[in-house]
Amino acid sequence: MMLLFVTLAVLAVLYYKVRIGRYTKGIEIMHTSQWGLGGTWVVANEVVRKEAVTMFAYFAKAIKHHGYRPFQWSAICGKHFLVLNHPDDVKCITRDQLSCFIKGPDAYEILKIYFGDGIIMSNGESWKSQRNIMSHMFSRRLLRERMSTVFGTHAQDLVNVFRKAAQSGMVFNVQVPFYCYTFDSINMVAFNRQVNALGGVEDDVEFQHAFDGLQNRITDRFVTPLWQFFAKFQLTESERLITKNAGIINKHIHKILDSYYNEAGEISDDALQGDQTMTGLFLEAAKQEGTTYSRKFLRDLVFNVVIAGRDTTASALTSCIQYLCDHPEWQDKLGAEAKEVFNGNTQEALTFDDVEGRSPIAEAIFLESLRLNPAAPFNERYCVKEVTFPSGAKAYPGDAVQWYPIVTNRLKEFWGEDAEEWDPSRWLDGKAKNYDEFMYTAFHSGPHMCIGKPLAMLEGKIALLTLFAHFRFTKKEGFKTRVVNSMTYTNDANGMQVYIRECDQMTN
Repeated sequence: MMLLFVTLAVLAVLYYKVRIGRYTKGIEIMHTSQWGLGGTWVVANEVVRKEAVTMFAYFAKAIKHHGYRPFQWSAICGKHFLVLNHPDDVKCITRDQLSCFIKGPDAYEILKIYFGDGIIMSNGESWKSQRNIMSHMFSRRLLRERMSTVFGTHAQDLVNVFRKAAQSGMVFNVQVPFYCYTFDSINMVAFNRQVNALGGVEDDVEFQHAFDGLQNRITDRFVTPLWQFFAKFQLTESERLITKNAGIINKHIHKILDSYYNEAGEISDDALQGDQTMTGLFLEAAKQEGTTYSRKFLRDLVFNVVIAGRDTTASALTSCIQYLCDHPEWQDKLGAEAKEVFNGNTQEALTFDDVEGRSPIAEAIFLESLRLNPAAPFNERYCVKEVTFPSGAKAYPGDAVQWYPIVTNRLKEFWGEDAEEWDPSRWLDGKAKNYDEFMYTAFHSGPHMCIGKPLAMLEGKIALLTLFAHFRFTKKEGFKTRVVNSMTYTNDANGMQVYIRECDQMTN
């Protein structure tokens, strides 16, 4: 047995050396304490363990250490990762050589209990089909007629929550209500379901807790060797919670989907009557076309919308408050814009027409906060055909290629010497035209550009304008945000700790 182990180890080292030699000369190799088993890997670096920094923060440091040049690292199992961040290389992956890359099988296996076969993890014709379906769900007409009303109404619910916090005079974690706000909104848009996470309805809070629990636990698999074995036999608490939370989520969504069908298992005309939700519009189109979809397909399609529709905006709003607390002058600018947009009636819910083209300050703050703290801080694709990048690096079939928006969005070469500084003015006075989608990758780029970007922008601007028509924020003295390992840029349970003051008390 020992001889077999030694033989395999020698072969792995030889394979590693041969593969490394295939890379373009001059590409640096990153030698760190990373060990992989069965396609997964963990980081044994003591700095990471002691400081508990996120994986993307760790790699951001590594990228900076390598002078922002491409570099490659390998797991002991022979799996290779090429790290790229130059906008020209990003454009090669996401547009120019798009057909040479797919969303990888390892990530799919880890995440399929969460995403299923939805658009986030799908490839090829499946992705194209779902993208086409969703293009109708995110139309400008629906944004104006349906979605903005939902966002405006729930933003007023946010005001009620924040007002109680202001009146208490106690420190308040704004991250929690932001995630409730976006969760309420996307469930209303997708299902016409009043989840009321902001109000704390017991049954629906269970759904939200399961949603959060599954998302937080699923990332454990990325750093757990032999996770498949633990999952199959439910040997760890993490895997047991993944199974439990996935069951709660599926039960909740299938209950909603069941309401669209009659006893014969056919789509009900009565249920679709006047239904302007994403689910209703999709089922209406399917019925007219005579197309039949499985419940699993429907679950995956719609739940992927819920996933994407909650986290991006909630993460961005939390970051907005973080940076606005550090730059109070921008709070006043945003408040002045909100006063103009509301035109004296702050009790009314804002609509699409209220904010479209009339809220450049709110938009600049939202975009700049996402630039520094992108909701999706890293991306990965698998190479299926040999590619030479503009930087000179090469990827071979089977290699994983990674790029980090949290790095690309801060490159001084493109953003200037103040690239690490939060400055919304870089998006004003026509300056935004200087930044293309491959420099600013907070919403991905190329044909895979986030289809929900208009929704996220509208939802975020309505929330910011509504809140700053009523409140100002001060960060708790000495408080520092701490980002956790997650699929999105998320602070830990302490979130963003602030004191809130109502505007009509500012002069008292």
